[in-house]
Amino acid sequence: MLDVVTLGEMMIQFNPVTVGPLRHVTYFEKHAAGSEANFAIGMARLGFKAGFITRVGNDEFGKYILSVLRGEGVDTSRIKIDDAPTGIYFIQRGYPIPGKSMVFYYRRGSAASRLSPEDIDEGYIKSARLLHLTGITPALSESCMEATFKALRVAQEGGVKVSFDTNIRLKLWPSKEKARETLLPIVEGANILLTEPEDAEILIGEKDPQKIIDKMLSMGPETVVVKLGEEGAIASNGRETITKPGFKVPVVDVIGAGDAFAAAFIAGILKNRSLEEALTYGNVAGALVVTVRGDIENLPSWDDIERFLAFQRREHVTFR
Repeated sequence: MLDVVTLGEMMIQFNPVTVGPLRHVTYFEKHAAGSEANFAIGMARLGFKAGFITRVGNDEFGKYILSVLRGEGVDTSRIKIDDAPTGIYFIQRGYPIPGKSMVFYYRRGSAASRLSPEDIDEGYIKSARLLHLTGITPALSESCMEATFKALRVAQEGGVKVSFDTNIRLKLWPSKEKARETLLPIVEGANILLTEPEDAEILIGEKDPQKIIDKMLSMGPETVVVKLGEEGAIASNGRETITKPGFKVPVVDVIGAGDAFAAAFIAGILKNRSLEEALTYGNVAGALVVTVRGDIENLPSWDDIERFLAFQRREHVTFR
């Protein structure tokens, strides 16, 4: 039996060794990354059994992705090999805004974009405690959108909890209106909702965190989290509202921090920890990920989280 199942696209990320515009970058590092896969790996490192549904190309990059997922202990039994190529993307760091990153996708027509409802194994999803979705996969293609909604329906029919990270990538949508029209039904069907002010403004016309929480709780979710980047996060389950500030760390690349937050937060919830504790875990995971290039390299274990928090409390930390 699985703890969590998710679906989406894992790609090859090329992350520059130096900051600045890509036209002046010469050396890149190769990483494997993708929002839902980052989440699955994050959950696996925290001791949960995670399964990932996707398609990868019958190419060297696809083989590398399978190797990474298997090495991290993620179940790959529902991953199909496709004749289309594995998607890639490039990160541009520190330009034009210092300390921030931009993403350039080369994923149109990729293997994962051919994910379809036929790839959704109902028994596989119903065997899990939680299905995790994001707003990225429905934007990839019509068949990906249909697969996402089938997975949502199957989870609801099987009594499986659903978490949804809005993750709106406007480069993938034809318009804000299409994103809103597609994603609002998933918001309404989720038990745990994670979002951020920029996404919420598109979806419900609100940017104030408390107004976002009030509005989205009224739409169906049991728990709503508003991620605030380096400022931390605020969450509410309707009974209590908790705000936790972020941790100050050196920032190398901010891409992937939200996925790390989602994994650690939901791991806390599945372990029946308090809302405050779950927020703290999420903030720790997000802080660790931004200190390196790549999305998955610094995803923490429970021991990593505890050591980080002990250091923040100025307690003695043993490293050997």
